[in-house]
Amino acid sequence: MPATNAPLMISPHTNSIPSTPTATPLKQSLHDAPLPAHLMAGGWRGLLEEESEHQWITLSLFALFVVFGAFAIDATEHFVGDQIVDVEAQHQGGLVTEIEYQEAEGGYTALVFSPSAGYHMFTEDAKGTVTYVFDPLITNEMAAQVNFIKAMPGGERVFSVAPNQLLSLQDNMMITYDYTSFNETFTIQDVADRVGSSSTDRLLLTMEGSSTSFRGVVAGVPTPAMSMSSGVQWHHVESHSDGLWVAIGTHSSTSGADGSSPATPQARPVLGWITWAGDANTPVLRNVQMFGSGVFHGFAESGTELVVGGTVESLVISADEEVKPINAPCALAVSDTDGKVWFIGPLGSTNLATYDNGVLEVHQLSRHIPVEVSDAGAQGEHVHVHGTDGEGNPIQWSIDITADGSIESGRGFLNLLFLLSGGILLAMMATHAIEQLRQKA
Repeated sequence: MPATNAPLMISPHTNSIPSTPTATPLKQSLHDAPLPAHLMAGGWRGLLEEESEHQWITLSLFALFVVFGAFAIDATEHFVGDQIVDVEAQHQGGLVTEIEYQEAEGGYTALVFSPSAGYHMFTEDAKGTVTYVFDPLITNEMAAQVNFIKAMPGGERVFSVAPNQLLSLQDNMMITYDYTSFNETFTIQDVADRVGSSSTDRLLLTMEGSSTSFRGVVAGVPTPAMSMSSGVQWHHVESHSDGLWVAIGTHSSTSGADGSSPATPQARPVLGWITWAGDANTPVLRNVQMFGSGVFHGFAESGTELVVGGTVESLVISADEEVKPINAPCALAVSDTDGKVWFIGPLGSTNLATYDNGVLEVHQLSRHIPVEVSDAGAQGEHVHVHGTDGEGNPIQWSIDITADGSIESGRGFLNLLFLLSGGILLAMMATHAIEQLRQKA
């Protein structure tokens, strides 16, 4: 039978399929009525016979694209956005031992050491104006006595250089809190504030001779020192809630009492709960929690939770006083401006952990951590880590907190490219298949 008389065409080079009394008219669209089963089967058979070579080539190329995309995405799953910074700030060339960043981009207060000038402490504002607190050419010995710098909730930056004295930087003023009016001597190791609706309570971590303790401050007068520390050397303190404070420290047991060698008793990290209601009463150590090994070295905030950074394990302290260990060992824990906590590992580490909204994530770095951390802080969209490199030279390592998973990152870009390209290929294949069916119908 001539091809032009066939009720259903497969191609000019194939035989027609015999019609039946209920055959579909020649120009009936796929959208007008469904094809009978035998005609649909014949259409697919013809399509496969005629287009098989092109279809299988297309499918093979798409399969190769999928495999290549999977390997490419896997290869770019490393954390991005971290880099060693070419420092242009005033601390260029010096080792930053303590630093507190201001909200304004570029502003900070730092204690810096350089071999040629020794210790010096200064503030640099967002415009680059430098104001010396302790100029190395004038008061070098004073700067060397600074053992901490801490930013308080109201923006005040406090530090101490002498017994019974706390210094504060507020804007361009330096204020001295003098506690020498009574016959007791102590040095201040750390400070914590609790801001209430009508007042601010301040708790001091003090060195009393050879041991540490706590004193509250009421109307500018320190309370008596906490009477018992349970054999703990306290390192840092932070406010938890009204009337309740949290401290971290180290407990050294009696030689061999904990099963360690009598010659080298093991020091264990501890977490202490302190009650003090902001009155003239002495702070009280409510209880102590002891942990296995390592050192707790600082606090960071994540929303309503406090995070304790530790060398073996870190802790998350909830608002209802629940303490949860997490597998995030670090050399320092620091909060960014969005409330995410970054666990900075020691020099040579290949992972970087973060904690946010109850979720702990571990990111694989594309290269090892290049800095032995001395201090860190957050400003804007960056976390700045200060310390020394493997050769002992001062460096600054900065992390862009917005880069990971963004379009600018390799993984984010390839994810987007893979989805777009895959979607376009599938759409083209589906369109081509439908058009072929319509032509054969």
